Amino acid sequence: MHRRAADSRLRRAAAVLAVAGIGAAAFVALPGAAADERSAAPGAVLFDDFDYTAHDDPRLRQNGWIVKSGDGGPGLADAVWTPENVTFQHGAGSSVLNLEAGTDGTEAGTEQSELFTAGMKFTEGTYAARVRFSDEPRFGPDGDRVVQTFFSINDLTAPMAPDYAEYDFEYLPNGGWGESGNVMFTTSWETYQPDPWLSDNESTADRASYAGWHDLVFTIDDTEIVYWIDGERFATHGAYYLPERPMSINVNQWFIDLEGLDSDQPRAYDQQVDYVYYAEGVVLGPEEVRAEVEALRADGVAFRDTVG
Repeated sequence: MHRRAADSRLRRAAAVLAVAGIGAAAFVALPGAAADERSAAPGAVLFDDFDYTAHDDPRLRQNGWIVKSGDGGPGLADAVWTPENVTFQHGAGSSVLNLEAGTDGTEAGTEQSELFTAGMKFTEGTYAARVRFSDEPRFGPDGDRVVQTFFSINDLTAPMAPDYAEYDFEYLPNGGWGESGNVMFTTSWETYQPDPWLSDNESTADRASYAGWHDLVFTIDDTEIVYWIDGERFATHGAYYLPERPMSINVNQWFIDLEGLDSDQPRAYDQQVDYVYYAEGVVLGPEEVRAEVEALRADGVAFRDTVG
């Protein structure tokens, strides 16, 4: 672990020097080939088909998941993370995770939902999920600034701590963060401080609707982070943002604020997740991820975790 951290710090220092123009010629060839040209057979994997009954199904904890509860960020200070908003829908031989976020227009009446892995043990490799984003609420008026996500993250040990890491897919159906409409963000984080706010990250945005099901993949190797949506390369972020410490895997839905819609009428938004997949230490292309997931399902595997 210490050697990996040291190697990562050296890569990051090299990336900083390259950005500064020092020894730039040595880094011209750093960007890697396409993911499917660097792939290898996966070893340790996490796969979950979300075949559970409810948020309190004991198998969730046994399989290493935590349903978030209580208060705390991200989102509104007085909002709550409600375990009952994490549900599972079954039909046609498959099951999906449903994350509900709802509000009555007040912070105290705002509920959010999140599911995340109990252990931070995921580093370089391939992260994937099939996610259904929603542009409109399931019921009630539309317009709230919600965030629908799939990401990996570790804890911030101190403001601007250099060993922080976070890699996000974040879909905003009604804008927010200075955006007025649909926008998809992928963001790679070096670090941040919460107060006063200061961040060090790289973000790529597409201002379009992503309502419906989408295949999300991001890969981390020793040179870059690459994000894919529906088999197309969406963004590439450089070695400066590589992780030094392992992370958890997370999906959640939450409210940025209540400024998008002035109404006290209750409303609720849904985000669904078909599966989550991770392959340790190997870069897989989107089609390879699809093949691995199909093979696991064909073998009747609803859950597997051989990581760490």
